[in-house]
Amino acid sequence: MGKDGVMYDAFISYRHSELDSFVAATLHKQLESFKLPRGVLRNKIREMRQPEAGEQQSKELTKEVKTRIHRVFRDKEELPLATNLADPIREALQNSEYLIVICSPRLPESMWCRKEIETFIEMHDREHVLAVLAEGEPAASFPEELLYREAEEKQPDGSILKVKIPVEPLAADVRGMRRREIRRKIKSELLRLVAPMFDCSYDDLKQRHKEQRTRKILAAAMS
Repeated sequence: MGKDGVMYDAFISYRHSELDSFVAATLHKQLESFKLPRGVLRNKIREMRQPEAGEQQSKELTKEVKTRIHRVFRDKEELPLATNLADPIREALQNSEYLIVICSPRLPESMWCRKEIETFIEMHDREHVLAVLAEGEPAASFPEELLYREAEEKQPDGSILKVKIPVEPLAADVRGMRRREIRRKIKSELLRLVAPMFDCSYDDLKQRHKEQRTRKILAAAMS
């Protein structure tokens, strides 16, 4: 069980086409193998630690800070033809901290994917929805549920009118001509997705990740 009792760190919503499934599976694997760089962990503990706190508190805080993504939900089967989302899907959405949507021109055509987005936003909020652009342009690949939010506007006559307000979803761009290029893009864009999941800045995470890689390369060269 994760943060605040949630079962999954993220729920991946995607179309079960060849490209979309490849992106979803590759991202799933990389998410569950990602570990928070030690430099970021040290900074977070330093921010949380009370002045004059001893080593014991630092050890306790280390246990509290999220350092990796433990569980990601990805439904490997197409949803059955039914009028509502299946109970296991609704349960997984309810028990997921983030929703990651794999966007392509095929996604807006899926009633189920759009229903997953809508349901997650109703259960949680829009701030915990992350988009991954796998193919096509944003206007054709992002469904309305990601591009707009509904709001109520009071009219001069006192009536209430529902309006759509444009929003800009947090998105990672992994488009590529070949699978090798897409895999490389996912690896480089992964930090953009995990930054909010670890409640840290993308720039800091990127810098610390780069420093960690450099240390590993130097250690390998000297061994």
